[in-house]
Amino acid sequence: MERRSFVRHLAAGLAGLPLLPHLSAAANEQLQSLAADLRTLAPGPAQWRRVRDEFNYTPGLIHLNCGTIGATPRPIVEALCALLHELESSPYHHTFEGSGLYGRIEGVREKAAAFVGAAADEIALTSNTTEGMNGVATGIDLREGDEVLTTDHEHGGGMVGWQYMAKHRGARIVQLRIPPPARSAQQILDLVAAHLSPRTRVCFFSHVETITGTLMPMARISDLVRPKGILLVCDGAQAPGMVDVDLKALGVDAYASSSHKWMLAPKGSGLLYIRKEAQEQIHPVVVHSGFGAYSASVGTRSWPQLIAHGLTMDFHNAIGRPQVQARCRQLNTYLRQRLDALPHLRCLTPADPELSSPGIVTYALDKGKNGEIAAQLHGQHNIWVKPAAGTYTLPGGLPHEDYNALRFSTHIYNDEAQLDHAADILGDILKAL
Repeated sequence: MERRSFVRHLAAGLAGLPLLPHLSAAANEQLQSLAADLRTLAPGPAQWRRVRDEFNYTPGLIHLNCGTIGATPRPIVEALCALLHELESSPYHHTFEGSGLYGRIEGVREKAAAFVGAAADEIALTSNTTEGMNGVATGIDLREGDEVLTTDHEHGGGMVGWQYMAKHRGARIVQLRIPPPARSAQQILDLVAAHLSPRTRVCFFSHVETITGTLMPMARISDLVRPKGILLVCDGAQAPGMVDVDLKALGVDAYASSSHKWMLAPKGSGLLYIRKEAQEQIHPVVVHSGFGAYSASVGTRSWPQLIAHGLTMDFHNAIGRPQVQARCRQLNTYLRQRLDALPHLRCLTPADPELSSPGIVTYALDKGKNGEIAAQLHGQHNIWVKPAAGTYTLPGGLPHEDYNALRFSTHIYNDEAQLDHAADILGDILKAL
């Protein structure tokens, strides 16, 4: 990363954050110190090492499972604690008066809209992807026989809303099989086109697929289905904070995400987007009274949580979202090179840069059991990876495929030394099988 650009984005952005009145003194000092240090550090590893200092990891822990849960930076954790103290100092004032915490929550929603390339009247603040996806699925007027086209690589939390609509409204879920790894975007587009029918009302796909980290060609899928009047709904749990997301460019009609993964926000933070032109067709009860952070549809919530969610966006913006994405890919490429050289591993993540997400790579094992190896990695070596069992299938549908795989996630709090150590340990485990 070019030094001046990095320092300008990070130092300027973080230097402004401590001026917010609710930040604790400790968070203030940390952010000021980080901004000052990054003005003087040489480009490259030293800058990222300084960023990593802002995380609370237990010494020796190597967290390669951001795809399940991320780590919130220390300044955000301390700001959240300060916000909780501020709230309880005068509960009614801070919960319902514009001069208290209540007055800051709409600014978070506006910040979130800018973070993903949307308008404020298209974004709602939620708790996680599942909450958002349930709202979208049940907010579409599906009727008996209407088809929802999806894949066998979706997360169960994203699928449950469609299963609910199949059970209670008679909708039909059609799954297509994603080959691991997919060879090209055109291969995926051809599969989607081949599974469309006159009854297809919705296409539901993950932006970054949870099992192999495949980056779905959403914009090209949108070009295929929008002229047919088919809604394109996206599970974005694995994208914001790893991918520099622009929802308008993706062309999706609805998008739900969990900010406590790659965005590194406090746990229980999420976003829901519904494209303005699709809001007559997608109308969850949660936005019946509007998209505001507080309304009759959502009721009272934790304002400290929401405000800290916004501060995490500031942290990313200060570094620069393209820079974060580039660092995730740099680390993931390095890890792939190490793991490709190990025995008994077969990569399930596409090699095509158009389809490979910046921060996820998954390998199937041809010997040993993924759960046992993952348990050995974290139990004996404090290295956390995700056992990726296989496809998500429905009764009477596609047969289940057991990939017996391990999924690795790389983020800005990792470094090459950690990846070397993880690869060496995994190599020793595989050789002993």
